[in-house]
Amino acid sequence: MMSASPFRRFCAFTTLVVILQMLVLQAMAASGEFHQHCHNHTEDPEHQCAVTLMISGGYASELPDVVPVNVAAEPPDVPVWILPAVNFAPPHLVGGVMAHAAPRGP
Repeated sequence: MMSASPFRRFCAFTTLVVILQMLVLQAMAASGEFHQHCHNHTEDPEHQCAVTLMISGGYASELPDVVPVNVAAEPPDVPVWILPAVNFAPPHLVGGVMAHAAPRGP
């Protein structure tokens, strides 16, 4: 009998932890008292957590703060050598397909 590899056990453990977290979040979203019990500052108007995101419409409505970065491209300090293109054929096709065929009979 074969035992599971360590990677498969790690994946199974990670899956169980994520599912458990989602179940707890769903329970906290359904019960305000449970949410209050988990952290006491839920009355704060600025309070944000995964539960408030779920209640207010989901995770997709929350956009990250993205700040564009304007950086001009500069040439490198060292010379860059561009090699010419090489026409490379796979070794099994060098000499044609028939070069590796069986010999012809009489």
